[in-house]
Parts: sequence; structure tokens; C-alpha cells
Amino acid sequence: MSNPVMKSHFDQFFPIYLRQGRSPKNFKAGFIDRSGSTVIAPLFEDACSFSEGLASVQINGKWGAIDPTGKLVIPCVHTLALHFENGVSEYENGPRRGLLASDGSVILRPKYWAISSFKEGLAYVWDGQSYGFINLHGEEVIPPFFENAREFSDGVAPVKLNGKWGYIDPNASSVIEPTFDIAMPFSEGLARVSVGGKWGFIDRRGEFAIEPRFVSVIDFRAGMASASLEKKEGFGYVNKTGEFVIQPSFIYPEYFSEGLSAVTPRGNRFRHFIDLHGNKAFGGEYLTSEVFSNGLCRVSTLKSIAYINHEGNVVWQGPYVDRP
Repeated sequence: MSNPVMKSHFDQFFPIYLRQGRSPKNFKAGFIDRSGSTVIAPLFEDACSFSEGLASVQINGKWGAIDPTGKLVIPCVHTLALHFENGVSEYENGPRRGLLASDGSVILRPKYWAISSFKEGLAYVWDGQSYGFINLHGEEVIPPFFENAREFSDGVAPVKLNGKWGYIDPNASSVIEPTFDIAMPFSEGLARVSVGGKWGFIDRRGEFAIEPRFVSVIDFRAGMASASLEKKEGFGYVNKTGEFVIQPSFIYPEYFSEGLSAVTPRGNRFRHFIDLHGNKAFGGEYLTSEVFSNGLCRVSTLKSIAYINHEGNVVWQGPYVDRP
């Protein structure tokens, strides 16, 4: 197994999709840098973002991986895209999942029905009946025992046992008793949990920092979490005391990333970006949007697909394509 690859400037290469002919379903994929200059020619049927110096690409309907020069380093023989974190990626053989190292060698032959992403050196696995955890070597450090599980964060992981969710440490010891209907991983010191159909946030002691009063919430990012008291009111953003700092007026909110979040105002079809004060960050409106990463964000309109920077300026643009 190779050593995990640290984040490099090559992870700031971004996939682009160039239409081939008139149909938006026909395109080729390549890569640009942050300035919008092409660094890897569009030769692939599809492509994903770089991670740890590798990007998954598709040839003849199968997925492999290239290095930053565009050289194929893992053959395109997989039915799922590869995504390397901590030097490993999930791969498949039929319905079963295993682990590949970043040099293409097999760490764990396909054994599980599901493998999560690795967080804090561990990933949860599902053997078709129960959930447990494996390490980066594919070794079971917590054998499948739980009814459900989520990733580790802040040294604990949510697990479900006897119909209720609680939290365990890497030794499988219970650190927060299973009393919740649903529980999610910690983010910025708080975890969202559901009790009686309402969502709130607990601290690491398992005590409510924000009482369960929301119909829907997402995790904290940049000190704020999107939350809704009633579906008809839409979403706003609360701080860690549960107070709305951006009033509910949006649908389909995103996390804040690099100081910006994409939102869709109620009654509007198109999305725009807001800053941490809830103000519209710039004038563009989009049909779809992702989150900002390494200074750029991929967006689309009815006619185009593009990358924009923090000021909303287009650094690359092409005709709209319809990716699967």
C-alpha cells in the first residue's frame, strides 16, 4: 500500500465538459487550472475532480484514474468512479465493495455491500446485515454489530442499536447513550439529532446546545447551520445558540464554503450566492450550482456550464451539457 498523498496544487485542477455536436448528452471531459487554462485536453467520456493528485476518468464506459499529466495510472476497468482520500478509494466487483491504494494495488478485495468515506482513519462498512468499522488497511477494528452507523468526527461516531442512535469512540465504547431517533456526525463541535420528529444540536457531552425545534437542519459550517422551523417558511441560517442570523426565506440551501452559499429564494426557479450576512454576493443566477472549492465553483444556466470565482466572474464557460 502506498503512503497517503497529501493535498497538492494539482487538486486545484477542475474538470470541464465540452459538448460534442448539438446534443447536450454528448461531451468530452478534460481539466482546467484556476485561471481557466486547459491543462489536460478533453479526451475522456467523463471525469471527476482531482483528490490527492489523482482524478477518476471514464473510457469505454469504465472508470480509472489519471495523474496531473493526464497519464492513466489506474486502468479504466471499474464501474464506479474512484475517489481517493487518505490514500485509498472504494472500488467494486458486482454489488460488493473493497479498497484500492492510490497505486492501483488492492488493499481489500470486495467484501462489503457498502463502505463509507474514511474519517479519522476509519470507515463504516455494511455486510448486508450489520454495520461495523474498518481501518485504512481494510482490517475490521469494530466488527459489524450495529443496526446503522455514520462516519467518525471529533473522535466519535453515531451508531444505531435497538432502534435508537447514540455515539461510540474508536474502541466501540458508548460515549453518548442511544436515545435519539436519528443522529449525525459532529461538525464544528455540534451534532444534529432528531427526537420526536424535530431536529436540534447536541454537544460532546450529549446535552442539547440547541433544543429540537426544527423540521429540518444541516450541519454547521463557518459557525452557521441552515434550519427550518416550518416547511412553508423555508430555510434560514442559525448560529450556535439557535438564533436566526439569516432569516428563513430560501429553499434548497447549501453549506457555506469559502464564505459563500448558494440558495434559491422561495418562489424563484434560479439560484444565487449569498455571503455570511445573507446579502446577495454578486449578480449571477443559476439553474444548478455546487459549492466553492479552491476558489472556484461550477454552475450552470439554461444555456451554459461554467466555473465562477468569488466575485462571480466567469473563468471558463462552455455550452450546457447533461451529465448523468
